Amino acid sequence: MRSYLSNYCEQLVPFTYVSFDIFDTLMFRTVSDFRMIHQMVAKLYEEQYGISLPLYPKQRMDAEIKARNVWGRNEVNMDMIFEYLSEYSEEERNRLRFLEEKCEIDNCIGNPLMIEVWKWCRDNGKKIVIITDMYLPRRVLDTILAKIGVDYDYLYISGEEGVTKRTSELFAVVLRKLNIKPTQLIHIGDDLNNDINMPQIKGIASLLRLSNEANVLPYIKVKQCDTSLGKDHLFSLLSRYCSNRESLNSEQRIGYTILGPLIVDFCQWLHAIRKENNLHKLFFVAREGFFIKKVYEKMYPQEAHDLKYIRLNKNVLRLPLLSMHNACEYFMKAKVGRLIYDWKLIFDLLYISDYESAKHFVVLRTGFDRFHETVTLKELESGKYNEILVSLFEYQREMIEEQCALLDEYLMSLGLFEGSVGLVNNSINGNGQSMLTDYLLSKGKECDILGLQFIKTPKCEELLKGKCRAWLTESSVSEFSKTRFHSNCLLLEHLMFEPNGTSIRLYRHENKIEVLCGAPRTEQKDWGKIANIQKYALEFVNDYTNHVGISLDMAGFYGYFNMLCHPLYGDAVLLGHLNDDDMDGDKTISNIRFPFRFKYLFSKDIPFDITWREGYFTLKNVSPWGINLYLYSAKLQFYKQMVKSHIKRIIFSK
Repeated sequence: MRSYLSNYCEQLVPFTYVSFDIFDTLMFRTVSDFRMIHQMVAKLYEEQYGISLPLYPKQRMDAEIKARNVWGRNEVNMDMIFEYLSEYSEEERNRLRFLEEKCEIDNCIGNPLMIEVWKWCRDNGKKIVIITDMYLPRRVLDTILAKIGVDYDYLYISGEEGVTKRTSELFAVVLRKLNIKPTQLIHIGDDLNNDINMPQIKGIASLLRLSNEANVLPYIKVKQCDTSLGKDHLFSLLSRYCSNRESLNSEQRIGYTILGPLIVDFCQWLHAIRKENNLHKLFFVAREGFFIKKVYEKMYPQEAHDLKYIRLNKNVLRLPLLSMHNACEYFMKAKVGRLIYDWKLIFDLLYISDYESAKHFVVLRTGFDRFHETVTLKELESGKYNEILVSLFEYQREMIEEQCALLDEYLMSLGLFEGSVGLVNNSINGNGQSMLTDYLLSKGKECDILGLQFIKTPKCEELLKGKCRAWLTESSVSEFSKTRFHSNCLLLEHLMFEPNGTSIRLYRHENKIEVLCGAPRTEQKDWGKIANIQKYALEFVNDYTNHVGISLDMAGFYGYFNMLCHPLYGDAVLLGHLNDDDMDGDKTISNIRFPFRFKYLFSKDIPFDITWREGYFTLKNVSPWGINLYLYSAKLQFYKQMVKSHIKRIIFSK
């Protein structure tokens, strides 16, 4: 047993009976205040019965106050409280009561530290007593205790006894009914008056619950989380998780408190959009879709049959696109992002393995033989080398036709043509969806695809002609925050990756279409870390889905955004050193090989290869004020550019 826990439990040795408070001791509600439960009830009532009850939270509290005044007792129970909800019929009161009891059960989470204390007591033959000031009935409390894995020998409830801990009288009832001396009992709770001072008045020893407040919640800000029920719910859940564990490592903190809430937030939006648009299936695009699909399945298991993982990218689409009449245009769309190309790379993009044979074919067709020269992106885009490219396409005609047939069969087997579908991806510009749609239309295949992504650019909107929805773009999040998210999308991609390399091309295996994936490169070195982060994120999803499903209302995004801007040093080490495989050479997300320059804080001349700049600054031990200076400078430049663009639009519109 850990030393701090062992020392705590040693204080319990002299006592035959150990009593525990329930709420905020053995378990926590996943809301900051019990009155938030009443808001949950109103929200669930509206969802289930279509009737809005904006006044219900106040009415519920007023009924409790009235019951206490009328009955003249120290404590009341649910029967008494609901008797005074006179604004509602008996049927409505029954519904509301059922929902409140459900919310109380669903929104409880065990306190791991105190459950360990309870286990020690059981293992050492102590009699377990539960003492609680509560209006909930015994059957509900029994369900809550069973949910967190706690049993007991005796349970005393103020609502049953008519007296409370806060007057010390409930402790007197316990002593009398157990027929024991005060010295035989020790009580553990969280309230200094009710659980510590009051039992001592009756001669009963008392202890504050064991807790670990050293673990902070650095990325979830109270000011961002106190404006809605969903935000309060998340803040409370994460606070309980962090403060009641001995320690948190970076993988645990990033997974449980950042990635998990972010993807849950996104998946709640996905679910709403799917219902709104009556989408038959959701297709989660590799490789980021690997983790998003896992989360969505856990949140909405009833939809599992309609969820598909699809390996689709520029590599897989490139050869099929070359079957279209404007093949050179689509080759440019499906190329890799480089400013300079050599012919070996172009051959590789076309999956040409016999370089010499391909060269000979081109020479005979066109007379071009300068394969030792490099080619600029500008030259390719100008059409200068279109004749050579067309010759290479002809050389690969057989493979192009094969890949077309395989792609058609692959998409058919997944059910892409069975009604309206959603294509879930981390795209920004919509190129993949656009190329897929163009290809299918060229083949005369009917498809109704709606892109579903985190964020989109004006280019994406123009390209997809409205066949795309974007979570952040449609939110009330500030434009600057959206931009910071956009500029760091590579980091999020890596956190959602699967263990396989990027998709290359299609092939047939045992009469089934498979996707060949690239050989592992530097990214695969990180899979152990990423797998752990995803594991803890799924732990959050499990915990969250075990409670009442309240919308996070962008709280998941704000936690992630705060981490991007102000990472802890250990988190910056973990995330900043993630490897990124690139055609121009492998690098890390933050690339600390570049020496720090003070001018970087003013957004001047920052090396392009530093993808996550705030992480780079943290790794270079730049102080928080320095990072704030950079963010202020970046924000100022961003809004200056917005003003300039707006002025240009006004001028040219005239």
